[in-house]
Amino acid sequence: MLLLYLALINLLTWHTWRLDKKYAVMREKRVPERTLLTLCVLGGWPFALIGAQVFRHKSSKKAFIHKVYLIAGFHVAILCATLLLLWRPV
Repeated sequence: MLLLYLALINLLTWHTWRLDKKYAVMREKRVPERTLLTLCVLGGWPFALIGAQVFRHKSSKKAFIHKVYLIAGFHVAILCATLLLLWRPV
């Protein structure tokens, strides 16, 4: 169930990143940065980082990308802490 959730949130994040880039090029109303960061917090940060490179979108906004990396680091730290708590040597 967790893998399905992560797949869906990352696909949604990818689509939203692509859509925001399209809106930026067309000079239309953009997806708020808060929405993009919320998707990252919900687990979509891997595809957000990939999307930033593939679409060349938000990659030059250092403050924004640093927030995405901070979210990613937090998620990795929580995962490592969880694994350490669950790991029991035989």
